[in-house]
Order: sequence, then C-alpha cells, then structure tokens
Amino acid sequence: MMKDTLLKSAEPVVVPVTRLLMKKHYQNSQKTASVVPNQHILVLAPHMDDETIGLGGTIRRHADTGSQVTCLFITDGGRSVSRLPGKELAVLRKAEISQVQPILGIDQVVYCDLPDGHVGNRPDLSGTIAEHIKRLQPDIIYSTTFVDAHPDHVATAEALAGALEQVDSIDPLIRLYEINCPFPPAAINCLIDISETLPAKRRAIGVFQSQAIAFDGFLELNRMKAHLAENAIDAAEGFLQLSSKEFQEIMQAIKNENYDYPKLFKQANRTVTLLWAIYKNHRLKKRIYQQHWPSHPGTHR
Repeated sequence: MMKDTLLKSAEPVVVPVTRLLMKKHYQNSQKTASVVPNQHILVLAPHMDDETIGLGGTIRRHADTGSQVTCLFITDGGRSVSRLPGKELAVLRKAEISQVQPILGIDQVVYCDLPDGHVGNRPDLSGTIAEHIKRLQPDIIYSTTFVDAHPDHVATAEALAGALEQVDSIDPLIRLYEINCPFPPAAINCLIDISETLPAKRRAIGVFQSQAIAFDGFLELNRMKAHLAENAIDAAEGFLQLSSKEFQEIMQAIKNENYDYPKLFKQANRTVTLLWAIYKNHRLKKRIYQQHWPSHPGTHR
C-alpha cells in the first residue's frame, strides 16, 4: 500500500517526463502493415489477459475484416497477483475472458489449463499446439516473444517452435508480441495501426478486475508506439514478424543461452515506472535481439 501511494504521488512529475523520453525512444518513419481480410488467426496466450495486453487492438482489427480468431490459453491463470485462492481465481479469469471475447471479436477460445507458472515443465505442450495448428491451418500465429520476464511467456514461444517442427506442411507467418519486456524499437518490423480499435482494447482491459495489478502502462506504450509510424496515428501495436523457418532458427540458436530474464527485466505495466521497465538492461536486450534476428525478418515465406 505504501509503495502504491508513493508511486501515485510521483505521477504528476514522472509521467510527463516519461512521455517526453518515450516519444524520442519510439521515433521512426515506419509504414503500418495492412490487415488482410478473411484469414485464420491463432493467438497463443500464456495467461488470460495476455491476448488483450499484447494485441487486443490487432485482434479487433482482424475480426473487423472477417478473419476467424482463435485464442489458445496455455495456463489456468491461477497464480496471478490476487487475494483470491488459485482455483477461484482461475474460474474468475475464464469468466472475464467470456466478457472479453465479444469485445475483441474472438471466435473461439480453447484452454490447455496447464498450471500457471509451470509451462516450461510440460514438453507435451508442443504436440497440443501442433494439433491446433493442423486443425486451424492458420495464416498467422501470434505468440509471446522469447525475451520476457515471465518464464511462461518464454516457454510458450519455445513450445510453438517445437510445434512448428511437427507441421512441416503448414507455413504460417509468425508474429511475436510483447508483454513484460517491450521490444527495442529496431526489433519491431510489423506495426499495426490500432487507432480505431484502442477503445475496444481499453474496454477489454477494464474487464480484468480479478488481479491486483495495473494495466495503464500497456496502453501508454500503445500511444507511444504511434510515433514509429510514418503517418500520424493515435496508437499502434508492434510485432517482430518472422517466417516459420526464421522463427525456428532463432529458437534453436537461443535455447542454450541461460539468461535469468525475471531478474534482468522490469515489468512494463505501470506508466509511472515505464522508464525503468524500458531501460533496465536495455542494451543487453537489444543485443540479444540483434544477434538473433535475420537480416530481413519476415520477408520470405
């Protein structure tokens, strides 16, 4: 409680400075990506709310253009920051997704129900994801990225790489999204304009009342990423877009690197601590991405 009070009192000074520095941090002249209609979209979300935080505006845009969106939730969400017991929290978080589903236009929700915090201990997850890929034949798969302060997020990316090895005949485009650890701006090679769908994302975020965490920093990042676009827009979501082959090659190369991401990086959920989250070990994060991404990521299929 004392910490929350101190952060609140710092906001009038810290937030304007944060916005000024973030505007410079996210400066570019990047074309926004078009949203192709009538596609099959598969979203891998380690926890209930990751889909909204990471790409809620983009999901709504896919839905608005006639695409079929399936969200595969990996864990039961029972170990988030909350005063509720785990089982009760897991039930409530699924109820929240039932409310979010029509807001974002998600067609289908599937739950794997793995124990929250233990995705890395389930080697069978790749097979489960592979079965859904075979069933859905997705044009695009969205997944959490391989650099993140939550082990479940990293393990989900690893499980996707294993799944893609099992479905050689299916070649979806891979778009990695950020949650806890914002991408270095140079890693964002797919920028989606969510100016018109940000209100839907904001409404969806408002549904998540079961957890004792703030979400304002995620929305602030969407507004800051608008400065990456060549034209004036109000909000954007950014992704690292890769071909399936490129993604598998990166995951193979990085799997022997034993970085302790939870200790290295700070969660980016609060605007008042956003500078800390962006710049804590930023050079290391940038180097990790630079040494692994292809020279022209996502351009060949």
